[in-house]
Amino acid sequence: MTLNWKALAPHRPLDPGEAGYVVPPSGYAERIARLVTSGTSTVLVGGPVGVGKSTELARIADALQTSRFACLVQFDRLENIRRLTADQMLLRLAARMVEVARDALGIRPSSALVTALNAAGVATPSLLSGLQVPASSFTGSPLSLVHAAREELARRAGPRRLTLLLDGLEKLPEGPQSSEALATLGQLSDDIDIIAVVPWFVAFGASEDAVRPGALFAPVPVPEVEDPTHAPGRLFLAEILAQRLGVSLEQLLAHESQLTSRASVFDAARWSGGLPRTFLQLMADAAQYALLRRGDDWPLGQDLIDAINDQKDSFRRALLPGDTDAIARVAGTDGREMELGRKIRLLARGVILERQRAAGYVMDIHPLARKLLAGASHA
Repeated sequence: MTLNWKALAPHRPLDPGEAGYVVPPSGYAERIARLVTSGTSTVLVGGPVGVGKSTELARIADALQTSRFACLVQFDRLENIRRLTADQMLLRLAARMVEVARDALGIRPSSALVTALNAAGVATPSLLSGLQVPASSFTGSPLSLVHAAREELARRAGPRRLTLLLDGLEKLPEGPQSSEALATLGQLSDDIDIIAVVPWFVAFGASEDAVRPGALFAPVPVPEVEDPTHAPGRLFLAEILAQRLGVSLEQLLAHESQLTSRASVFDAARWSGGLPRTFLQLMADAAQYALLRRGDDWPLGQDLIDAINDQKDSFRRALLPGDTDAIARVAGTDGREMELGRKIRLLARGVILERQRAAGYVMDIHPLARKLLAGASHA
């Protein structure tokens, strides 16, 4: 069996409707979709880099299409998030609403609305295609343009409630400009549901009502994978690998079992800490070592060990003075005693993982970071 390891593309999330989605043990997307359809108007999505936030958001958009007009806006594909202003965010929202209405519902947008979007600099070439749009300057407010897009959608698409799914905002840097952009979302009409991926700093302290009062913060759970009893989490990651490689899970595991000294998919899952991106990166790096060293199609155990060491080094470079002791102190607790800035930084990078267990949320150390801490203690 010849495997195309380049197809793993660890950093590429799945788009809505794209084949290859694997339901996580938590059933996160379906659970959030049910919450929204039952009346939860604002859900803030969080989680470390590589946990699958974008993939789950795309899945939620698919799940809501039968009961809602679901509009996914991937801001990080449209803007430099670190410079995103409230006004530019609203303008992109308006343009995307019109595009999705045209593509999903076959609605031909009004000339006046397209003219305004073009004047604001957010009309894409596909939106302008086939239309004669006069040159003009934009004089309205960005929020008024969002309202205009919403009104046209409601008038021409029927009574379905609008749900905006906003991706990429987790990359907003902490500061007044980002706070203003998030708070601006709260100015949208109450008949619009919002599901937004947000930075970790929104989850703690005074930022809890950053978007709308009473918003639900729902982090994407990191599946448990370290113990052999954590079979659901390990099989979830193995299934993602099989889907990306274009084979069945049975074929993948059978192929692995036929090889001697081979790298174990489940070992890679264990060292990934449960993060799909890290798991795929470990397997991709191990396969690259196998190809360069021997021209092999499947990595050996040593190839995986070297890939694991590469990932461990990336964690080492992310640690700052004082992190080692702070991480050791917070393990197994709810994390309230860790300095906020440090906690946000380490959670975002996945050095520490917030896990939901029987007693509530606790801070767990990523297994690769745990190896670093053990080495520091030994020294």
